[in-house]
Amino acid sequence: MVKSKLPIAPFRGKKPASVESHGDIPKVITFWSPKTAGKTTLAAAVAAALTRSGRSVACADFDVLTPDLPGRGYNLDQVSEEVLRGDFDPGKTAQNLTRLQPSGVHLLAGLTDPVRAESLGRSELLALAGAMAKAYDVVILDTNQTLVLEATLAALDAADLVIIPVAPAENQVRHVGRYLTLLEQGLRLDKSKIRVVANHMAGSVTLPVATVEQVLGRAVAGQVPYYRDWATWTGENLPPVDRREGLLVVLVSVPLQGPGEGGGMSW
Repeated sequence: MVKSKLPIAPFRGKKPASVESHGDIPKVITFWSPKTAGKTTLAAAVAAALTRSGRSVACADFDVLTPDLPGRGYNLDQVSEEVLRGDFDPGKTAQNLTRLQPSGVHLLAGLTDPVRAESLGRSELLALAGAMAKAYDVVILDTNQTLVLEATLAALDAADLVIIPVAPAENQVRHVGRYLTLLEQGLRLDKSKIRVVANHMAGSVTLPVATVEQVLGRAVAGQVPYYRDWATWTGENLPPVDRREGLLVVLVSVPLQGPGEGGGMSW
């Protein structure tokens, strides 16, 4: 069990009734997981799929310790320098994001020097997330598993929807279950914002979704099958999403759409 020294926080993020969206897609979507479960790959793929659906999408790497999104172009190192100089302008930063080709996703790359994370406080990162939400239809935030990092807390605070991928293996599922309690009771993250997704990234025999739901005590929003080209993704470009766009968009739709909601939406 995680022993957190985090104080009880105020209600994190926006209340369910005020969830912002572009059409049926939440405005800010944060991807987080306490274990390796294909979180970054899924975040990048959803960003690419939403762009193909005609939306303008910003994708920001808030994982300040192990950034895995493409690292070229405007990044958090530059944001850190602006903060230290005292001329940080979140609106200007939002407009300066690098537009990746051929995906069309607007990227804010992560830090190349983790030490710089100390200069990026929660208030600066929240302001940046808010500015991106004003400039783009959808904002995707990828973040680190560590819940004491300012960047991780900012990404959870800013989120209208939190996607938690879980590898459907017994130890992974039980680990996620313990962290769900911490998120909802310790950090007071609203339960209705959290969506657990079974990600079959390992390609091996895994637990049935019904078992995952029983262990977690909640519905699984969907299942992402094993894709060989995702398993070998290196982060130099966004992962391929050909013939998967619609399914990825459904994953983050509000309300969740598709057959068999709560575990039956198998792709």
